[in-house]
Amino acid sequence: MLRARTAGLAVAAVAVLGGCQRPPGPARASHAREIMGTLAEVTAVAADRMTADAAVAAGYARLEDVNRLMSDYVADSEVGRLNSLPAGTPIAVSPETLHCLQRALEICRASGGTFDATCRPLVRLWKQAAAEGRLPSADELRQARALVGPDRIAIDAERRCVWRVADGVQVDLGGIAKGYALDLAAEAMRGAGASGALVNVGGDVRAVGRDADGRPWQVGVKHPFQDGLFAVLSLTDRAVATSGVQQRFYEIGGRRYSHIIDPRSGWPAEQSPSVTVIAADGLTADAWATAFSVLSVEEGRGLIEAGGAPGVEVLWISGSAEEPVADMTPGFAGYLAE
Repeated sequence: MLRARTAGLAVAAVAVLGGCQRPPGPARASHAREIMGTLAEVTAVAADRMTADAAVAAGYARLEDVNRLMSDYVADSEVGRLNSLPAGTPIAVSPETLHCLQRALEICRASGGTFDATCRPLVRLWKQAAAEGRLPSADELRQARALVGPDRIAIDAERRCVWRVADGVQVDLGGIAKGYALDLAAEAMRGAGASGALVNVGGDVRAVGRDADGRPWQVGVKHPFQDGLFAVLSLTDRAVATSGVQQRFYEIGGRRYSHIIDPRSGWPAEQSPSVTVIAADGLTADAWATAFSVLSVEEGRGLIEAGGAPGVEVLWISGSAEEPVADMTPGFAGYLAE
C-alpha cells in the first residue's frame, strides 16, 4: 500500500523540484497467519508493492524452514529425529539446526544453566504431574534433572552431526528457534529487496530498517497485569522478546506454577512476571528472555554487569496491578518511544 502524501507536502515538493512530479513513496505489504504453533505477522517495506509482497513471501518461507527443521512436535524434523534415535546415534543436521544448537549451548553456559535446551524432561514431568493434579515427587525431579544439562548433547561441528549422550535426554529449541527464525526471515526479506521489515512471531519481533513513513518501528510491550500496553519501543535493526511466568502456567492445588522451569532446581520460575529483552538479533533476545525470567532481577543485573550477556538490554516488570514496578538496564530507556 502506498503511503499518501499530504497536499501541502506535494505542492511544496513540486515547487522545489521546479514543476517535476514527486516520485511515489515506498510500498508496504503485511500478512498474518499461523505458524510454529502461534500467530505470525510479516511486514515488508520496499520500492514497490510487487517487491514488498515477494519479501513477505520470502520471510514466511524461512519461518516454515525453521519449523520443518527444529520443531520437537514434528516427528520427522531434525530435532524430532534426534530425540527419537537411540543415545549415541549421530544425526546429520542442517547448518541452521547446528547453529541454533551451538548457540543454545553457549547461552546455557553463559547464563549459568538458566536457559537450557535440554530442559524438556522437566517440562514434560510438570505437564504430566499437573494433568494428574499433583506436584512432582522428589525422586521424579531427581531423575529428570539427571537428563538435563549442556553436556547431555554432543556435537561434531566438522561433520555437522549431533547426538544425545543418554536415553531420555530430549532437546527442545522452542526457547531459541523462534528468535532464530526471525533472523532468517529478516535476512531473506532483505535479500528479496525489502528496505524495511517487521517480523512478529508470537510476540517476539525483529525490526529491520524503518517503516514506510521513515520512522523507526513501534513495538508494544504488553502489560503483565492488565489489558493494554505497558510501554512502546522505537526500534531500528533490533529484536525484542518478552517472556513471562504468568503467560502460561500449570494449576495444581489451586496455585499457579509457571511453564518456565528453572533447570537448576527443576521447579517453575518464580521471578518477575514479565521480562523483555532487546538485542541485535532475535536468537539472542529470545533465549535471554527465558534466562532472565529464571534469574532474579539482582542476579540478572549482576550477570550483565559482569559481562555475561553482552549487547542486551532488559526490562523487568514485577509488583502488582495496583503497583507495577519496572526495573531496567540503563540502555533500555533509550528505546522507549516518546
